[in-house]
Amino acid sequence: MAVDRRLLREQVRDEVLDRLLRGKYPVGTRINEVHLAAEIGVSRTPLREALASLAQEGILDARPNRGYWVSPLSEQEVRETYPIIAQLEVLAITLSDPAELARHAPQLIEAAENMATAEDVREVQRADDEWHAGLLAACPNSRLLEMIGDTKRIVHRYEHAYLGDPQIVRESIEQHKRIAAALQEQDLATATRELESNWKTSMQRLVARITGSQDTSGD
Repeated sequence: MAVDRRLLREQVRDEVLDRLLRGKYPVGTRINEVHLAAEIGVSRTPLREALASLAQEGILDARPNRGYWVSPLSEQEVRETYPIIAQLEVLAITLSDPAELARHAPQLIEAAENMATAEDVREVQRADDEWHAGLLAACPNSRLLEMIGDTKRIVHRYEHAYLGDPQIVRESIEQHKRIAAALQEQDLATATRELESNWKTSMQRLVARITGSQDTSGD
């Protein structure tokens, strides 16, 4: 029974997170647990466990005896977290077998091009996640991969703020293809430079959206 309960909590968490990423609950919105439990079709116990998990990740704001609110987008969180993700991914491909990375490069190029066929923001985000998973597939350090996954979850919801822009998606596709092309040539220096640039560009776009500024220097 403990395993079933844990799996149910995770399923509920994923469903709530998906709704958040689709923008169903705007920033600052209070989560109505009664209505949400009824919509999902579960009791409030696994829902509360799922909400508590999302609060630990910073996605929700837990207020004692009052419930849960959707946390505001934070410029500081973006500026602090995106460079960490960039360096962790750089380390992951540095630890990977260059020949293995080169073999996977054509698949990464194809995966990047497939992003252009995504029909909505959620599909673009899923395609982007799959691309990065493919990039890190050759990394032998499971602990590092776990750290990357945990860190990405903190800011995953932010991506909804800019991945709906077709121009931004096209630019991201070209960045991803340049990274893959460099890996195919076993040019790790160029690949890591482009990867860092990809995350820095994403950070700058988010900061601009959050602050309403047109300055994307990131300085």
